[in-house]
Amino acid sequence: MIDYHMDIAVNFKIVPDDQMIKPMGDKLVVDVPLKISTYDKNAIEEAVRLKEKFGGKAIGITSGIYDLKSIKEALAMGLDEVVFIDLKNSDVYSTAMAISETLKQYNPDIVIFAEMSTDSGTSSLPGYVAELLGYPYVSYARSINIEGNKIRVERSMLTHIEVVESTLPAVISVSGEINTPRIPSIKQILEASKKPIKQVKFDNVSPKVVIKDIKPFVINRKGIVIEEENVEKAVDKLLEYLKSDGVVLG
Repeated sequence: MIDYHMDIAVNFKIVPDDQMIKPMGDKLVVDVPLKISTYDKNAIEEAVRLKEKFGGKAIGITSGIYDLKSIKEALAMGLDEVVFIDLKNSDVYSTAMAISETLKQYNPDIVIFAEMSTDSGTSSLPGYVAELLGYPYVSYARSINIEGNKIRVERSMLTHIEVVESTLPAVISVSGEINTPRIPSIKQILEASKKPIKQVKFDNVSPKVVIKDIKPFVINRKGIVIEEENVEKAVDKLLEYLKSDGVVLG
């Protein structure tokens, strides 16, 4: 039974800034500034809110890319410490193995993920980790309420809101609508430098899937310009083009 004391773990991923990635020919230019994956900030915020409500600790787990600036930002948002997992050539399977083995040392009451990362977008990592830990898993949470060792979650579905209940410990993935991530103050940014950052190496598992190449998705536009002052005639010409391409049935 949890009585206003809860240990929380939250996973976040450091990724290239997707707003700055540009195509160059048949390649993507990914040598851009790094950042915390957008939805992962919602996960961090929710972890910190739960810590503020129930007490305990909020520990961040990150793997793959090490970026001190991003890690300090997560600490400034309110995490108590961050564990960086040194994991090379990873896929979802090996990442889940590394995260679950690391989490077993902390025995958290709740593990929070974002619904997806902005680079790979598989949405599958939380389920893998839950299975490896033997925890129940609830996805796409838009609100979380905890009473004792019971957790009640509202889930964002396509056409409706689903309310589910489970027991703790549990793995939860949160949607972007669950909260608005805080912007750390100058004081919190300075205090983040004093918080611990631990590094562990995990090379016990080889990835099952290897990405061989990444290419940009390029749309080649026809660049047709309709030069017609009469609006009705312009619309007729547009419809002719669309019909010839099979976009509009004649």
